[in-house]
Amino acid sequence: MFENNDNPQCFLWVERFRPRTVKDIILPKDYKNFFRKILKTKDLPNLLLSSSTPGTGKTTIAKAIAKDLGAETLYINASKDSGKDIVKTTISEFAMTMGFSGFNEDAETAKQKIVILDEADGLSVDCQKALRAFIEDYPNACRFIMTCNFPAKIIDALHEGRTMEFEFDFKKPEYVAEMKEQTVKRIEGILKFEKIKYDKQAIVDLVEAQYPSIRKAIAICQKYAMMKDEIDKDIVYYKNIGEELSNLVLNKKHTEARKYINEHGLSYSDVFSYFFVELIPKLKNKGLGYKYLSDYEYRCSFSADPSIQIAACMIDLFSCI
Repeated sequence: MFENNDNPQCFLWVERFRPRTVKDIILPKDYKNFFRKILKTKDLPNLLLSSSTPGTGKTTIAKAIAKDLGAETLYINASKDSGKDIVKTTISEFAMTMGFSGFNEDAETAKQKIVILDEADGLSVDCQKALRAFIEDYPNACRFIMTCNFPAKIIDALHEGRTMEFEFDFKKPEYVAEMKEQTVKRIEGILKFEKIKYDKQAIVDLVEAQYPSIRKAIAICQKYAMMKDEIDKDIVYYKNIGEELSNLVLNKKHTEARKYINEHGLSYSDVFSYFFVELIPKLKNKGLGYKYLSDYEYRCSFSADPSIQIAACMIDLFSCI
């Protein structure tokens, strides 16, 4: 999977080593069997993939399915484009052009059309209703793969019946052991590829602490390896940085959050990187949260005291909770 990566020059390991095909994705055996049958039959249902924890592979599997099927794909980040007009314009224009087998006389050569609605819980209720109507009126125009962290924000009409739902937290006892084992092997493979010396037990402990977020475990490994040139047992203590900080912000404990940053000697780049991975996906208004983060990160580059910008950023982020 590493040698054939589509973006080998990408700096971030989570992107450089992101699986591009279903067979390379870390999944429970039951889930993998289901997705393999989809690829074999080329009969894709509308899917709703959810998890309360970011970084469990929802977007990765959506893109991998589309790639393996050789489908024409429309990707929409629903946290940014949430109005009902995207159904009437963007999605309709994409879906109603010839290409899907149901709309093309030559079904043998027709390409399937797939719309990936990432962070679909960010869609307005009106947009979701318009989407439901589109699925009912044009069932063969295209297929939808929706991902979300808050399935309760998805209207009932888009749950079971119009979509097949899959929960990606993988907390069932029968899934936990095999998922952790696969994650450890994946991280070991990355570290060997990058020629980073590592302690296997440290990787096991890190995965245990970060499960089910594969993305976060990999991100922590990259930063720690860049600082220490190896992965040792101390990475287990490093894992808490950001997790506790984001919880302080989510509870609007401004003074405690500033104290935490000072006591741990975190730079503004450390803080904003952790907010990007750990905090923003948990906000109600993720789009505005990303905007605040971008604005204040830029200001810090010119600030004589970046801690002032961090303090102001946290106050603005409170409004997104």
